Amino acid sequence: MREQPTGEAVKDDEWDPGSVMWPPEKEIEVSAAHESLAKAVAGSRGVRFFTAYIIDVPSDCFLGDVQMAIDDVAGEACGILLTRHVTGVDAETGDPVFADEATRPFKFPCASGVEKAISIFCEKLRLAGIFP
Repeated sequence: MREQPTGEAVKDDEWDPGSVMWPPEKEIEVSAAHESLAKAVAGSRGVRFFTAYIIDVPSDCFLGDVQMAIDDVAGEACGILLTRHVTGVDAETGDPVFADEATRPFKFPCASGVEKAISIFCEKLRLAGIFP
């Protein structure tokens, strides 16, 4: 059995990842979280931070990294999507030049844990047209 992003255990042959999936999230220190995410939850006590990379299931393409702040006491989650884009080529080395972008932090009620929070956040990104 495996766990799908909704947190429900299903048999391997029944698992439906939907349009996106991610490997198990990992907990990170606040110092590793994006500055905008840390600011969005500043003042909250007991917040834990997590990260996971998101993959588009139909194309098997990397969509970005999700960072989540989970406040179990308040029953809230806050998430951002981090993406990296090639913006040019270094004239001296020929190496690509990257620019990092982050979505605005998005807070929402969620008392069901980090997997459910990531699932809800990804659905919000899909509805906003950020994800396919």
